[in-house]
Amino acid sequence: MKTSGMQTSSEYVLSMGDELGKHVDKWIAVVGNSVVAEGDSSTEVYEAAKKAKPDAIPFIMRVPRAEVMVL
Repeated sequence: MKTSGMQTSSEYVLSMGDELGKHVDKWIAVVGNSVVAEGDSSTEVYEAAKKAKPDAIPFIMRVPRAEVMVL
């Protein structure tokens, strides 16, 4: 759900641009406007995100290499 004046986690990821390059081939968890966890598996990232932000529902994704990104 989007609240006035705030980005959703997925909108934040789309706005990160080159910043996503730091996370290539990794799983990330985003809550609000910040990456709260990064790792090699979705399970590890989910657990770290829930530890960091227990009341939030993290947006979790694997960051692809640029050459395989389909838009």
